[in-house]
Amino acid sequence: MTTLLVTFALTVGLALVVLLSVAAPTLRRRGSRTMARIDAAAERALPVLRHHRDRAAAQLADRLEAQRRAARSPRDDHGAARAR
Repeated sequence: MTTLLVTFALTVGLALVVLLSVAAPTLRRRGSRTMARIDAAAERALPVLRHHRDRAAAQLADRLEAQRRAARSPRDDHGAARAR
């Protein structure tokens, strides 16, 4: 049942995205209040989403750098066995 609900929500969400991407320019030209609300919500959400994306990218870069440093550092026999 959960899979059905998730599939339904994703399908409806994708349909709305496609519909809005096609209809948005026309609705903006007409001065649609709905499009104005959607644009305002997007203006508020984008900085937050960008912040989360940038933070996740920085964490990933730090993790990759640590892995690269660990791979280059000389290991003794005990550390080499632990790495395997």
